[in-house]
Amino acid sequence: MPGYVIHMAVGSRVIGEKGISESSFKDAFLLGNIIPDAMARTAKKESHFWDDETYKNLNRIPNVDDFLKKYGDRLNDPFVLGYYTHLLLDNLFVKEYWQNNFILLDQDMQQENGYDKVKFIKLKRDNQIYDRETFLSEDMYYGDYDRIYPYIFDRYPFIKIGECDLSCVTVEEIDKEQVAKRLSEMIEKMNKLYDSRDSIIKKNLKVFELEHIYTLMDKVVRDVCEII
Repeated sequence: MPGYVIHMAVGSRVIGEKGISESSFKDAFLLGNIIPDAMARTAKKESHFWDDETYKNLNRIPNVDDFLKKYGDRLNDPFVLGYYTHLLLDNLFVKEYWQNNFILLDQDMQQENGYDKVKFIKLKRDNQIYDRETFLSEDMYYGDYDRIYPYIFDRYPFIKIGECDLSCVTVEEIDKEQVAKRLSEMIEKMNKLYDSRDSIIKKNLKVFELEHIYTLMDKVVRDVCEII
């Protein structure tokens, strides 16, 4: 899944593209863009609309259709629209980015998606095979979340959120009490990263392909802008 800074950048770009100035809309929409990631790991099946079929896999894909069946008639609510935006990007990230850049392998080097069965991951950009633990480490995949931030800040607008007002949260998959502390930490980290962006040294990405990430982000921006 993309990091929450990437989600915030997409939300900020949508607001900029549509020229939205109403602060209540901006705050609720941006909150919706990041709040699914604030839920505890044990609750992310519900917050990310992972159905039983995808939940058994390492590459879990949000079921956007399930979200629309439940909340599609409320996309005029900025928080719900922001939540939808988050799921759209997650969906594309797994279905298009993972599929085009990674090959998941089992112990016998056969393609496999099962969460407990994937032992190796082949990175197409260098044609190398890594064991799962090495690939999904701070040195490689998860470390790229931090390494990509300076590039995102350079290319996309970023709207800082102030105090976290959860009164706009209107989906039952989010527990306000559970997310409050984590959400405040996420927002504080994002704001600090953005404020210090000029002093952050850009490092080469080890896993992510920037242009492909940009393409997915821009596609979601276009799709959401058509709704507003």
